[in-house]
Amino acid sequence: MRMIWSHGFTLVKGTFPMTTQEERLETIEYGLKQFKTETIKAYGEVAMELTMVKGLTEDAVKQLALLKTQIDHRFERVDTHLDTIDTCLDRMENILSQILARLPEKTIALP
Repeated sequence: MRMIWSHGFTLVKGTFPMTTQEERLETIEYGLKQFKTETIKAYGEVAMELTMVKGLTEDAVKQLALLKTQIDHRFERVDTHLDTIDTCLDRMENILSQILARLPEKTIALP
């Protein structure tokens, strides 16, 4: 079955007439508009995710700084405690040396 259109081209059953330049341009413009919309939406989502990552990173940095401060404080306390122990051990060693100096020497007979 053939039909003749007013523009002078023939339509054969199962085929379509060639689209005009204007129709093709409209299709491209529509596709571009959809692409822009999807791109803007994707950029917005990325921006939101980056903002969340930035916030989480800032919180992590604050927590790490706090941990460093706490660890430094504990090491200072441990160092002070070890200095106290060293002083006590030095006194005990001094006392033991005095005790050993007062003890008479024994001769040990070898078999």
